Amino acid sequence: MDEGRNMILLFPTLIDFKGSKEDKEKFDPTCHMFYPQRMVDIPDGKPKWSGIDGQTDLIEDSPPELVRKRKHEQMEEKANEGKEKEGGEE
Repeated sequence: MDEGRNMILLFPTLIDFKGSKEDKEKFDPTCHMFYPQRMVDIPDGKPKWSGIDGQTDLIEDSPPELVRKRKHEQMEEKANEGKEKEGGEE
């Protein structure tokens, strides 16, 4: 258990799912974080982040459309930062 954060590290393979396939699918990963430090490659088509998901760069092993989308988002963020700086100097 994590101190007061209400989370636990648990490997889904240790759980005996007696319910439906949908119950098991709730534990499927949606992305991989800290992928550059991986021990094995995971070619599952899920997004792979260099750090915390959504806050860092997508690794090239990620689906190409997600990499393009993230690069576009980063360019927009930089453009918005530039506009804010220009607006603040006036």
